[in-house]
Amino acid sequence: MTNHFEIFNRFIRSYVEMSDAELADFNQKCEVVSFFKGDIIMKAGEAQQNLYFITKGIVKNYIETDFGETKIYNFRLENMTVTGYAHYNYKDNLKSLVNVQCIEDSVMIQVPLKVIYYVVNYIKNGERLGRFLAEAHIIEMLNYIINRDSKSIIERYDLLEIEYPNIHQRVPQRMIASYLCITPVHLSNLKKSRKISIQ
Repeated sequence: MTNHFEIFNRFIRSYVEMSDAELADFNQKCEVVSFFKGDIIMKAGEAQQNLYFITKGIVKNYIETDFGETKIYNFRLENMTVTGYAHYNYKDNLKSLVNVQCIEDSVMIQVPLKVIYYVVNYIKNGERLGRFLAEAHIIEMLNYIINRDSKSIIERYDLLEIEYPNIHQRVPQRMIASYLCITPVHLSNLKKSRKISIQ
């Protein structure tokens, strides 16, 4: 049986040193939650109440444009945190900047933002953890923008499996096409050309 908090704690300790007592205190303020495929766990423009850590499943971060288009900015899968890109400091009026929707049935550790605030301010090395998590999300988004604007579509396609292992087996092709900013037809042709070149 999966011990979701063991996975969570290994992730935390990969960033900072925390004692067993500090981790136990942190864990008690969080909970394991389950979501179904299609569930929206954060909605753009609405209050962001929690941060999540995925132990099973995959989600997408996206917006809906005024023209009815879906723009996917990234995917989050096992051993990754999920946020609406509002902030890591606890405030009552924080609004999520993106929608977050489950692509698969998922299990996550739910961390209320007020707990993040507690960890950052009252646990040794907590501020460092908060800073590392925030920086990781900022760097990831910057890399997405830079890659989108500077790399060829073939280069970005080849990065997919590195950034998101087994993504083609887990995510519908139309979503991958949205992430790559191309049409599903273009993606299908690209996949065929890559298979031919590999062979």
